[in-house]
Amino acid sequence: MEKEQQYKKVLITVNDKPIGKEIWIDKVTYRAVSSHEMSVIGRSNTEASAG
Repeated sequence: MEKEQQYKKVLITVNDKPIGKEIWIDKVTYRAVSSHEMSVIGRSNTEASAG
């Protein structure tokens, strides 16, 4: 769960309508995080909570 708190989800909207898809950014470096990295993080968090 600690890893989830390191990232923030950003969704760009125009007139309250989303354009594109959500972007995850690192809260420390403000670097965009790829969807592949987020899936790896989600998988490792799930494994940690299951064990």
